[in-house]
Amino acid sequence: MELKELSIKTIDLFGVKTVEKLGEALLDCVITNNEAKYSVFEELVGDLSVDWLQKIYQYYQADRKGAKQDYTPKSVAEFVTRLCGSSDVTIDMCAGSGALTIQRWSECKEGAFVLHEIDKNVIPYLLFNMALRNIECTIYNDDVLQQEIYKTYFVKKGERYGKVEEVKI
Repeated sequence: MELKELSIKTIDLFGVKTVEKLGEALLDCVITNNEAKYSVFEELVGDLSVDWLQKIYQYYQADRKGAKQDYTPKSVAEFVTRLCGSSDVTIDMCAGSGALTIQRWSECKEGAFVLHEIDKNVIPYLLFNMALRNIECTIYNDDVLQQEIYKTYFVKKGERYGKVEEVKI
């Protein structure tokens, strides 16, 4: 599916007028555990080994100039997944919307995942991606270099979709 069609169908599904409002809608979806939205999005995209939301975020919202945000190409994600070998734990220090984790999960569904991301704007995309795929993980919205944690989330396995919980500090 091309980016324009994906974007239009996604913002329509989440009932927002612009891509800039999509993050808020995704966050609401994961906090309320809206399984109906997960199901419709899954039907829309089909292949869950692809980070479909990465395409939207990268094109419309990434701060490529200021923060130098760019996202992991699938070929790099596949290569890094092979480097991980049989490791039981995958740690992604710059998780973005989750492309690397999704690739690793595609190869190793039962591994443990710890994700770090500094950009609070991409966190809803990451949370949605993990819950949609029922990936149990801990997500830190933090600055790994300064060792400063802003928010922490757990995605716990559900029957079909993960359940997101914000950890209150």
